[in-house]
Amino acid sequence: MRFLAVVAVALAATQTWAPAAASDSSTRIERRPALETSVIREINRVRASHGLGQLGAAPGLRTAARSHSRAMLLLGFFGHDSADGTAFSERIKRYYPNRGWHRWSVGETLLARQGGAASAADVVAAWLDSPPHRALILSPTWREAGVAALYAPAAPKAFGGTETLVVTADFGVRVARTSP
Repeated sequence: MRFLAVVAVALAATQTWAPAAASDSSTRIERRPALETSVIREINRVRASHGLGQLGAAPGLRTAARSHSRAMLLLGFFGHDSADGTAFSERIKRYYPNRGWHRWSVGETLLARQGGAASAADVVAAWLDSPPHRALILSPTWREAGVAALYAPAAPKAFGGTETLVVTADFGVRVARTSP
């Protein structure tokens, strides 16, 4: 089995949003909700073993992750930036806004695997084997996360028409302003 994985972390500044790219509706996409839940559980298990706090579920981060995994499988690309070139932080900001927060930051890990089967332990182990992914997962910065695991039986372009599983994990922190 082949794994592709990349990571990025950024502090985002407010910018205008680019429109979402059009999709190819001929690609069938299936969500893997049990894997999504298990990946978050496994990330939290690993974090706890390193003395770090658990990540809470953030619906906005989950929606951002699902949207991106879906776009990658439909449009046949693999990367943090959207197909239209929008930076990952701007894409996530659509669902996990930064307005009104004293501190806001997001990070993202991606994994693409040929074939439809992978366990949460496989996914998280692949990320932990990569120093940048490991640093992201084990960062004390994050307070929340959202995970998407989507499968396509024949993903186009970059995936070569093969069955492909894409897992996106979006991490975030938002800290409120303190009163003087």
